[in-house]
Amino acid sequence: MRVRSNMVDTVLGGHIGFEGCPEPPTDLCGRADASWVDLDAVPTDRPLTGTAVRRFLLLARTPADLRRVVPLGALLPEVRGITVVITESPAWRSAPVPALDNGRYWGKLRNLQVCREPDGSWRIEADFAGQVPAGGVLRTLSRGMTGPSRGGPHAPVVSLAGVGSSHWRPGDPNVTPAPVTGPVPCRNNAPGGDLVLRTVTAETPPWQGDGSRLIERPEVSGGTVRPDAAQPGTAGTGVPFSPDVIPPVDEAVVCPIGFVAAADGPVGGFREAHGAYEITREDRAVTRIPLSGALTEMDIIRVRGLPGVAVELDGGWRAPVGVARVVCGLAAAGVPVIARPGPWWSRVLGTELAALLNGFDPEDLADPLLRESFSVRLRRAALRTHGVAGRWRSLAEAGGFRPPDPPTVSVLLCTRRPDMVGFALSQVGRQRGVPVELILALHGLSANRPEVAAAVAAYPGAIEVIEVDPRKVFGDVLNEAARASSGDYLAKMDDDDWYGPDHLSDLMLARRYSNADLVGCAAEFYHLETIDTTVRRRAVTEVYANHVAGSSILVSREAFTGVGGFRPIPRAVDTQLLESVTAAGGRIYRAHGLNYMVRRGSIAGHTWKEPINTFLRSYRQQWRGLYANPLMEMDVPSPARKAAL
Repeated sequence: MRVRSNMVDTVLGGHIGFEGCPEPPTDLCGRADASWVDLDAVPTDRPLTGTAVRRFLLLARTPADLRRVVPLGALLPEVRGITVVITESPAWRSAPVPALDNGRYWGKLRNLQVCREPDGSWRIEADFAGQVPAGGVLRTLSRGMTGPSRGGPHAPVVSLAGVGSSHWRPGDPNVTPAPVTGPVPCRNNAPGGDLVLRTVTAETPPWQGDGSRLIERPEVSGGTVRPDAAQPGTAGTGVPFSPDVIPPVDEAVVCPIGFVAAADGPVGGFREAHGAYEITREDRAVTRIPLSGALTEMDIIRVRGLPGVAVELDGGWRAPVGVARVVCGLAAAGVPVIARPGPWWSRVLGTELAALLNGFDPEDLADPLLRESFSVRLRRAALRTHGVAGRWRSLAEAGGFRPPDPPTVSVLLCTRRPDMVGFALSQVGRQRGVPVELILALHGLSANRPEVAAAVAAYPGAIEVIEVDPRKVFGDVLNEAARASSGDYLAKMDDDDWYGPDHLSDLMLARRYSNADLVGCAAEFYHLETIDTTVRRRAVTEVYANHVAGSSILVSREAFTGVGGFRPIPRAVDTQLLESVTAAGGRIYRAHGLNYMVRRGSIAGHTWKEPINTFLRSYRQQWRGLYANPLMEMDVPSPARKAAL
């Protein structure tokens, strides 16, 4: 059957992410039949073309740039074919294979080729039997690389207006582009957005909208925003300088994934050159960043080997907001930043991040453990304040919306040892930064035992105590605890291990930036009680993996229920849950292990039985006695007073 079409035989191309960066080796830009547009500079007033388009070409530098196209989807044409080239992508990123779309677009597919070229770029060629929206196709390709969002869209529903406004909602397809002067277009007999974010300059005309709630932010796509001389506290448009003045860090791409614990050599430098920012090693450019300050995952990969990056904040920058955005992005990725923010910079970076930068001693970079501890603190502060989720909680409040409640975590704690109940509850009770519900499963114990009752009475948070028949196997006990819980996420903790106060909140951060179904940490630190020695074993962290420490598992309720919970067996329940999640197509992520320390005494009473020599054959560091790294916040000797053997 021949498909007839009255479409005009035209080709439209868009490129994104190459501002200040080298042009890619591709044959697309040389096509004589294509007209090209810079998607970072397009206005949101109208579609890119008023005529039918045979083929749409997209040239994106990285997956981060592809995500920035997604909110612009309504501006893109309907097409019969689409070609996408992503010139750089990290090895850990999934292939751009289309995600499910209920057959709306890909059900019309006639031909699809997805190829990784020898230079590392991805090329996708798709042809359809009918017209399909290019924006919808790009959305499914982007989702294929990052996976479906595990946390849902960030409320409220937003309309974007102005050049560069897509920097504010990367990867969000639930966006309605609006003219820079308004009003917001309707969609399906409803307003196109609950909140309008408009990027402005000093010359932007007044908003002539329809009464929609409006938030204005400086246009930073070119990175040239400066404080207004007449209003020293504003961004040149009457907007006060604060963390909310710069676009958020897209934590789905600029994040701690791939953190390198061992880095040596000189600290990297930072300079402005050739219309871009450069991070340097010994005066040689390692990566180039556009003046907008929009980092990508490839920029982070290129600086991973540096011990840190020194940024002279008071360097007379042409685009200070772009510099602030680079600092926030590096921090969110866990790259140690050496900087000394003054009052103006502290307002933009936020008090928590600024205090960390001002309080850090650069000499600590020589100690791998102190360097990693600083990295973890930086990423916490930057992701909480400057990540997409954190930024839009703040913007929603500024727009008069109540942000969604944070997700809750139910801790499943099973014990048959009455003498450990008090200790175990103290470890859960010190968790901060996330709403916690504790389900205490007493396996063959009575809640009326004095030591148990006293510990439960002293616990400061929400707690549910259940008594479980001692004849039930461990997996069944945990499943009963899960049925008694109400949290959005389930976390498993053991009764004898130590947990830092940010253990759960760091896992929740890791869940967000990894987009994994199950997260956990590496079991790096062990206290061997029989010989009173602490060891740090070698472990690869901040990676997608098939294994995490069983007593550090945090899993979404949806994924847990989908695989049927824990298997009804007496031991190996943790590894079997990991196997089930992987078999169901879920993703597992292993975060850093600095919030967790395993207590190993006699192997009696442990479901995991390993002789002590296992922990002494290969270790990274060793200390006499009980040692806890600084993030554990335990009252034990610090590195300055207790040197590693």
